[in-house]
Amino acid sequence: MDQKLLRPRAASQSPLLPRHEKVVAPPAARRRWRLWLLRLLLLAGALYVALLVCWSASRLGSSHKVDNLVASVSEPEVGPTSDPSSSGTNAPPELLQPPPVGQVSAREVSIRAALAVARAQEAELKAKMTPTDKREKKKVDARLRCRGWKATSDCNPDGSRLPELDLTCGKVVPVSQSGYCELEDKDTGEVFHVLKRNCDSVTKDAKFRCLDAAEFVKFPIRANEVAKKALAPGFSLPHVVPVVAGVNANQSGGRDGIVMVVYPRLLASAYATVRTLRHVLGCQLPIEIWYRPDEMRSTRKGLAPLKKLAGSDTTGGISFHEINDARAFGYGTKVFAIYHSFFERVLFLDADNVPVRDPSFLFQSPEFGETGAVFWPDFWHPGSTIFNIHRESLVWQLLGLPFADTFEQESGQLLIDRRRHPAAMEVLSFYAFHRPNLFDAFKLAHGDKDLFRFAWMHQNASFHMIQSPPAVAGKVVDGSFCGMTMVQHDAQGEVLFLHRNSHKLTGLPKREEANVRAQAFAKAREKLAAEKAKNGYGRMTPKWSEVEAEIAAMEPAQTLEAPEADGYPDEIIWTHLLSFNSTAQRADYVIEAYNADPQFPKDQHCYGQRHLGSNPNFYAQEIAGLSFAELETHLRRFAQEAAQQATQDARS
Repeated sequence: MDQKLLRPRAASQSPLLPRHEKVVAPPAARRRWRLWLLRLLLLAGALYVALLVCWSASRLGSSHKVDNLVASVSEPEVGPTSDPSSSGTNAPPELLQPPPVGQVSAREVSIRAALAVARAQEAELKAKMTPTDKREKKKVDARLRCRGWKATSDCNPDGSRLPELDLTCGKVVPVSQSGYCELEDKDTGEVFHVLKRNCDSVTKDAKFRCLDAAEFVKFPIRANEVAKKALAPGFSLPHVVPVVAGVNANQSGGRDGIVMVVYPRLLASAYATVRTLRHVLGCQLPIEIWYRPDEMRSTRKGLAPLKKLAGSDTTGGISFHEINDARAFGYGTKVFAIYHSFFERVLFLDADNVPVRDPSFLFQSPEFGETGAVFWPDFWHPGSTIFNIHRESLVWQLLGLPFADTFEQESGQLLIDRRRHPAAMEVLSFYAFHRPNLFDAFKLAHGDKDLFRFAWMHQNASFHMIQSPPAVAGKVVDGSFCGMTMVQHDAQGEVLFLHRNSHKLTGLPKREEANVRAQAFAKAREKLAAEKAKNGYGRMTPKWSEVEAEIAAMEPAQTLEAPEADGYPDEIIWTHLLSFNSTAQRADYVIEAYNADPQFPKDQHCYGQRHLGSNPNFYAQEIAGLSFAELETHLRRFAQEAAQQATQDARS
């Protein structure tokens, strides 16, 4: 275990983890029972492989090819110096070698991989942990006892002690205090100082208690265990053929595609993005749309516009996939969708994120080819962050990683080769779905956005972080700029993605707030009451279809804003682009978060510089003069189209 995480109060030779006991040989009867169990497992594995080969042979329609292939994989290779006669054939030795991977089909490669995996798993089975190892591993959960919070002076966890500020394990530690949690190894009596923090290691809204210290300490251990399983021979992510050295290490049989996650608030945005990809940018990549069915129940026929669009799609295809895992909600849906995607190589896009040109080229980019993963930076870095990720942040202790002096990550777009990075993806899944969620409890990371780079860093896996800091697209009103869209670049520094993360498309005019659903429910109930009074019987609870019918019949509330000149209901928010000078230093990259009242509504979050030209490290451009000037008009038109279709479907 990392000694930075666990440091004894006094010098000692006693480790935190217990000493391994002497391995006691099991009785002969138990050995025989385990030997039979091992044989049964191996027999089951062999039967599975045989069935897989037979199925693949029938799919190939040519059994002799499969027989030759199985023989080529199963039989020992005959080297140039081997005796040909010993192989039972007069064929030259070079003909007895397996055919190169490039000369066989994807299904044949799958057969090779299955056979190689079976052999590797057989070897792995023989090298399992001893019973003593398993017992010692189980002890980890019960061995550490919390002794409370120990306060120190001078905002230094190694400062002099302040016993009067000590707290019990269940008490929330004030943000302004420095110190550490004290844990005791119940087996050895050793005492350790963990979760060492200064005065700015956590944010003010973090719920920091030493009661969670044992889970905190075990977190990197569990992440390592997850990674170890993912690195075992034959492991692969769902819908990915496992990588086997010498068989299919350099061949990919999977497809490239775009993955999105939608929920009711983003339906108009998703429709507009997909329409733009297909009918404006000419992108032919297949698209997966993932959603939680329970979220869509609140919007009857909410997916109908997207499904109509999919029905008329004649290019790459648009498919829909349910997320039924109870753990995968909120930000976790993104991790779930990428992990379970049917594409080997994924371009994930937030539904409110649109490219300015066909993004298909990213899959052939040298940055992706070299690393298998391309990530994009956020507005924030250690010198200017709203998420408290800096050198002293507690997140590095949780991860068991050294401080990384880089931009934070923005996950509105992600390019990942799932086949090349199964271990990093498995660690990512652990980060997203472990419970209790320590990232959230200690407020160490916001949602999913940094988990991707953290998982890749944990595995020391290769990835390319785009070097150009994000620009900001927004609107100028009476001299005040309000940035409402994060703008990302390609590896050459050209604008590529516009992410409307602060102002969503709706396709509807902005109206006065009214509890329309409650009013519609009351009207539907009044009608049922009248029918019951007339007939003497009947129900009093309206059906959802009856409530929707009342909503459709209601007069819309008064609009708050005049429509734009082109008649589309969503307002224009892209008039100017604020970019960072490439010659400036990172320390000069400071994005302000502010409210631009009265020029903009009080509830509108703005990013950038309120007064353009006030910071010489940034420069502004009018979007009307840029190549993607018409893009927002297309998006607003498509969003209106989605809203109109949804209204018609609700009435039908």
